[in-house]
Amino acid sequence: MTLTQTALITKRVILGFIIFCLLGITVFAGYKIWYAHYLSTIPRQEEKPDTKFGILPQPDFPTSIVPSSSFSYSLDTTTGGFPEFDKLVKVYFMPKASATFLAPEKGRTLAEKFRITSPPEILSETKQKFTADNRILTVELDTGNFIYQTEATPSATTLDDDQRITQDFKNFLSQISVFKEGLNSDRVRIKPLKFDGSQFSLTETKVDASAAQINLWPSDLDKIPIVTPSFDKSLIQAQIINSARTLENYRSLKYTFWPIDLSTFANYKLKNPSGAFDELKSGKGVIVVKPAGPQVSITSVYLGYFESENYSPYLEPVFVFEGPSFVAYVSALTDEFLSH
Repeated sequence: MTLTQTALITKRVILGFIIFCLLGITVFAGYKIWYAHYLSTIPRQEEKPDTKFGILPQPDFPTSIVPSSSFSYSLDTTTGGFPEFDKLVKVYFMPKASATFLAPEKGRTLAEKFRITSPPEILSETKQKFTADNRILTVELDTGNFIYQTEATPSATTLDDDQRITQDFKNFLSQISVFKEGLNSDRVRIKPLKFDGSQFSLTETKVDASAAQINLWPSDLDKIPIVTPSFDKSLIQAQIINSARTLENYRSLKYTFWPIDLSTFANYKLKNPSGAFDELKSGKGVIVVKPAGPQVSITSVYLGYFESENYSPYLEPVFVFEGPSFVAYVSALTDEFLSH
């Protein structure tokens, strides 16, 4: 075989290989396109709720300021309609702690962190009150939740900036051993207060402020925020003078924290948002921020997990209807799985 013949055969082999590869790629691409189309034609099986907690209690809403049917509503969201929501939503289990024989010791330990060493007044089997001078600490022994109150007046120094107040507040909660996982949240609201010589009141400018009301919410769950009975106030809140660094700066500290078992949850069917809006208009909603007039513009509709001041075994979702100077809640679960 001559070199010319060898070169010709080699060229034919290479050309054949190239044609084979191109055909293979074309066939493979065609198959992928066909298979993708085939999958798109298969009807999707709708995910069903497991509802393993059974029938749930109604959310422990506060008493509505006024009936939600007292107003007329317009839906003025950016799209003119409701956002898209998943058909299913998680409901989380919230374990309740119980008082043990060590609970009184824990109460005394907490009181010592507030520099109160006197024996407690027994209010009930699960509640004690510690006092020293003008300082009062009321502790729930089973949950560890508490309220601290005292009298403190501002000094001549100015109020710290919001970032410093937030970090100092979290540090203080850590110092008294009540800073929990889930509280390392950026959702904080600080309201400046001014002192007129006898009482504190809200002020719009920090120039006049020497005190502040600070509210700290738990972190969002599944990108859903925690909402509370007062909406603009959290279950963990404090009133501080000048700064949040030391105990002497605290006029009050209300601490209510409900642990959430993130590993124990059930899936429930979500109510249609338009149906929830109809319930709001018919009087089944709970208004937590009252509007100034009879006409209400709803500019935002979203899901929230509602936490009450009282213990509930489940963390349940609600629809939040929000507008200028207006907030209302409607349960987000279908009625078939809520007790009546």
